[in-house]
Amino acid sequence: MPEPKVYIILINFNGHANTAETIESLSKQSYKNFQVIVVDNNTPQSLHIIKEWCLGKQVIEFTPPDEIKKFSFPYCPKPLSWADYEVEEAEKGGNIEKEKVAQMQADAAFRFPFIFIQARSDIGFAGGNNVGSHYALSKGDADYVWLLNNDTTLDFDALKMLIEKAGEYKSGSEKVGIIGSKLLWYRWPDKINAIGGMFNKWTTWSYHLGLRETDNGQYNRDDVKFDYVYGASLFLYKAFLEDVGFMNEMYYAYFEEMDWAVRGARRGWKHGYAYKSVIYHKQGVTTGKEIKSKRRPQFFMCCKYRGWMLFYQLYYPYLIFAPVFRLIGKALKNLTEGNSKESILILKILLGKRTCHRDTN
Repeated sequence: MPEPKVYIILINFNGHANTAETIESLSKQSYKNFQVIVVDNNTPQSLHIIKEWCLGKQVIEFTPPDEIKKFSFPYCPKPLSWADYEVEEAEKGGNIEKEKVAQMQADAAFRFPFIFIQARSDIGFAGGNNVGSHYALSKGDADYVWLLNNDTTLDFDALKMLIEKAGEYKSGSEKVGIIGSKLLWYRWPDKINAIGGMFNKWTTWSYHLGLRETDNGQYNRDDVKFDYVYGASLFLYKAFLEDVGFMNEMYYAYFEEMDWAVRGARRGWKHGYAYKSVIYHKQGVTTGKEIKSKRRPQFFMCCKYRGWMLFYQLYYPYLIFAPVFRLIGKALKNLTEGNSKESILILKILLGKRTCHRDTN
């Protein structure tokens, strides 16, 4: 049987160093039948640096912890080949002749050339992944699409284990559409970042299963239960995308994976877990809010609070009081802590604020 082909989508927003490190890690995957798509969210200078790095003209240094250094070192040989597109051309499947030329320059580290897609506006996490997914499905040879954060480093067999688990689910009785990996912290490789997401619709409470626990193999089993696959690594069956559809672009950031889980469940889809697929995640690089940090970038807090309301309006309108009460509580707490700016932001969202901007004050 031919090896399944995987399209791996990375979203870059001024994150060339992280994206390059993830690519170095991908070059060392034991499973090789994949193609990398990098969608740049309107930071063309950052994408230019990535291209220069691919050519071997730009040096990007990484400083991973010693425990995981082997997953991205030594650096893969350069140059690396690519084909680049604007969004409109990419969504139509790109240019065959352009890709044939790039394919001739591909090397052992990557079987296929990179696909670089330049968005001329900031289309967000969902929008960027959707552009990449449109490209992947339009090629006609995709078996799986892997939405992977660009601030991750992968165990050598991370993709191989996802492929194996996907095959197991496919031959079984369950209709699985999304598979998650075991996420550990990049800076603390013995600590769990997330096994999966837990969510209580009655209280609005959500959290990452296993968060900050020392990884002693306590989640190394197939019967681990959680409510949705954590968004840093979403391994998707082609059939799921074709049936359920792409990410909901009404969210800029946050809630996309929860939205997908609800939509999928309503069409009979379940999610799975591949604990042998191990990924090390930095977290907070994109949002600017790292673990234990009290810094709250207003733009991303706006996205989070707005997403809360939107998610309930779409799927649990009869429980809309739950996020309203939760947000009122947060606004009051922020006032007592002297953070009136965030309280005002929450008030605007409760009064119907529909959009968030990177210059949100």
